[in-house]
Formats: sequence, C-alpha cells, structure tokens
Amino acid sequence: MSIGSCIRKMRSLCNRAHVVPIVGFALTTALVSGWVIAGPPASPEPGLVAGTPTDPKGTDTSPQVTIQGRRDLVEHQAAEFVRQATRNPRFRDESLPRWNAPICFAVAGLPSDQGRFALGRLGEIARAAGARVAPPGCHYNFFVVFAPQPDKLLAKAFHRNPKAFDECDGLPAIREFIAPDTSRPVRVWHNVRQFRRDGMPIEEAGHCGGVMGDHKELPVSLQYFPSHIERYDVLAFSLSLVVVDTAYPKPAKLGALVDLAALLGLADIDLSANLGDAPSILRLFDSSAALSGLTEWDQAFLSGLYHSDQATATQSSQIAVKMSHDIVP
Repeated sequence: MSIGSCIRKMRSLCNRAHVVPIVGFALTTALVSGWVIAGPPASPEPGLVAGTPTDPKGTDTSPQVTIQGRRDLVEHQAAEFVRQATRNPRFRDESLPRWNAPICFAVAGLPSDQGRFALGRLGEIARAAGARVAPPGCHYNFFVVFAPQPDKLLAKAFHRNPKAFDECDGLPAIREFIAPDTSRPVRVWHNVRQFRRDGMPIEEAGHCGGVMGDHKELPVSLQYFPSHIERYDVLAFSLSLVVVDTAYPKPAKLGALVDLAALLGLADIDLSANLGDAPSILRLFDSSAALSGLTEWDQAFLSGLYHSDQATATQSSQIAVKMSHDIVP
C-alpha cells in the first residue's frame, strides 16, 4: 500500500472512529494486527481486602486491630510499589507528575468499533482516578497508537516534527523511545511542564524550566518557597504518547492493552521497574501473571496520585497511605 493510500485510509478512520494524526504526523502505518481482540476488560483482580466476620445477630465482631495490622502491611507494600514504579532520575526530588489540565484522548490504528471502545475506556479510567477529561472538540494531548512497526512509524514522526518531543532529557532519551535496545510491547513518552503550586504556568527562562549558563541549560527552578517539606513548583504533563506494538509475539486482549496504556499515560512509570509479585497490569506481559485489566492496586495508585498534594515532599507517602485505605477499607 502506498503512503498516499495509507494517509487516505487513516483519514477515513478519523471520520469514523476519532482516530487522528499525532501532533501533526501522518500515521501511515498505524494498522492493527489480528492478535488484538476487541472486548471489555474483565473485572479487576481482587486486592487484599480484610474480611468482616459477624456474630449470629449480624454484628461485626472483627477486631479493629486486625484490620489496622493488615492495612499497615499493605501500606508498606504500597510504598515499595510506588517507589519502584515511579523511580525516574529526571524527577528526583521533584513532584510526581500527572495530568492537571483536562485530557483530550485520541486513538489511532484500530477499526472504528474498537477505537470507540478504547476512547470510552480511557475516559472511564481517567475520571475514576480523579483526572479531568475535556469535552468533545478539544485539542488532543493524550495519544494511544497501535502499530505493527512502531520504530519506523516513530522515526517518520520525529523526522517530520522533531519539536513535538520534549528534548529536556536529551536526544538519547528520544532515540531510546523511538528505537529501544530491547523489544517492548508498549512504550510511552511524556512532555512535562512546570507549574506553580496554585496551578499557574511558570515563566521559564530556558526551554526545560532551567536557566542558561555556559552554553547549556541548568535545571534550576526560578521559584522559591521557604520550606524543606513544601514545593513552590510542581510538574504536570502536557503530552502523553503511548505506542502499542501489535506485532509483539505475546498476544493480549484489547481491554488489557487499553488499561495498560491508560496507566502509563496518566502516570510517569518506570517500565523496567522490578515490581516483584505486585498485582498490577504493569506485569501484563510477565509469564507468571494472568491479568486482563487494571487491578485494585493500579486503581488505588492512580487515585492516590491524582488526590495527592504535589506541593509536599511527602507526596509518595500520601499515595501509599491512600492506597492502603482503598485496598483495605
């Protein structure tokens, strides 16, 4: 199929399923393969929820100390989960980034019915987490692309519009996203901006929020807040691009892939993190895991992230505490 016919095909899909070009790129090869199966995700796997035995009269007799003890254990496990999943040297000593602006979703590379399902599911997950979803007709900023040859697609995209990618991590980070050393079923890219704690954008001296010196940009915040536990500025996404390799040898259902894409686009996740046996959709392609959608841990993590105070240095601890209360009510 020629490039021109591919573009015409993608335009047709845009009209039928809100499948759109990415930040000005022509998605000439974002065509799904047969192993992506449509269908809603199964119910999330149960987490660690304390039981509540009752006496013959129906009175709750479970000791509070048992629930508290289990919650403390889950909080410890959740803290390790948050630490492993969000360890990004780029944001060390910074707030954990998230979407603070309304999110406008776009999906490419799926037939119209599957595209509509994916868009609906992405919106459901974002709203449940506490993120804001923009109304129809919005400016797209969260893209999920299904493609059988993502390296070639992204190389074309970068060649046509290199300014669309945040270069604050340098060109090596962009190259690793476009053509990773190790084959990955899913990859993600975020553009991030700095904001004041009240939500107002920060006027940046340099392109990446730093100051210029010695012909390079130094990552120094121009804001000041007289506290060791409070931050003046916070980080928020301005673009999320999640790419699913539909030619990856291990198959997965569409519902699970969309759930994974939602988690990766809503949070800054370390794809190489060692999560052990944590019940998370992040282990979708782990042979020892049998996952079909977001788990209770994933939902609790996203809710914790989007209800946490980004301006405090204890943000990660806040997330872990909320997770433990959500998992063990």
